[in-house]
Amino acid sequence: MKTKKPDIFLGITMVMLVLAMLLCVAILYFQKTGKTFGDPTLQTSETPAADTGETTPSEIDTQEPAPTETTPPAPSGDPIDEAALKAALDDSLDGLTSEWQVVVMDPVFDTRVASAANCDPDDWMTANNLGRIYVLAAAFQKVADGELTQDQILDDAKAMITANDAAAGDRLTELVGGKEAVKTFATSVGSKMGFNRSFAGGDGKNYVTAQQGAMMLDLMCRGQLVSEDASKQMLDILMTPTDAPEIDPGLTGENAKAGFLYDVEDGVCTCALGVVDLGGRQYVFSAVCNLPVTTDGSKKKITELFSLTQPYFE
Repeated sequence: MKTKKPDIFLGITMVMLVLAMLLCVAILYFQKTGKTFGDPTLQTSETPAADTGETTPSEIDTQEPAPTETTPPAPSGDPIDEAALKAALDDSLDGLTSEWQVVVMDPVFDTRVASAANCDPDDWMTANNLGRIYVLAAAFQKVADGELTQDQILDDAKAMITANDAAAGDRLTELVGGKEAVKTFATSVGSKMGFNRSFAGGDGKNYVTAQQGAMMLDLMCRGQLVSEDASKQMLDILMTPTDAPEIDPGLTGENAKAGFLYDVEDGVCTCALGVVDLGGRQYVFSAVCNLPVTTDGSKKKITELFSLTQPYFE
């Protein structure tokens, strides 16, 4: 009896149908997942969203990138014309019979312009109240070292600077360890101060130089005096409007403001040390006059020096 041979064409057809079904399943899978054939990223950290069938980035993908240390962009502007500013300051001081030191520093472009009359720029100058900037910084250093708290220093620090409160300055001096401790701090930051008299008065004199005082504020503007945070806090205190300032800086423009320490003692000294902010561009100004012929005359001269300096930073 003859038997029927298997239909080879039927077998081939069945195999092709199975392969086609598998291909359809694969196509549907890749359409659903958004992947393509040969995509090397099939193994991802994505997880399906609940009840939607869609994919969402995993927790790793949604985390904010780790912060990196960046250098803030420098304020707009150009370096000042140092030679021209020095010539203007020299001309203003020419012929004066009193002793003068004037220093202007630009924290942004790291420049310093210095002029002097009838003394050396490195000579010690009597400036009894300008020593408060050293006491302020020494107090914040004690806080940074964990030896004091901000609650212990802030009230007197603000009164000493913004209200010209000599008693507050003397209390803060004692709190940080006395005059010798303040002088030691000044040395530690590369500056110097002769601290012999309390701010409330008494025997002796306090000595600084215009450039040493300016250097302290230059570090503050750079965020390098004690720490970046401490520098900002001290600068905020300094830039608080002073009660009844003894010298008019003569600034012009609605955005111009200044934070200054003043020292005016008849027949002894007339001084100004501080920061000028012209709406984003800062500079440090320091002027120390010893043995002024008249106090009013020395005050007017400092205002004149301010007026000469401002245009170079505008």
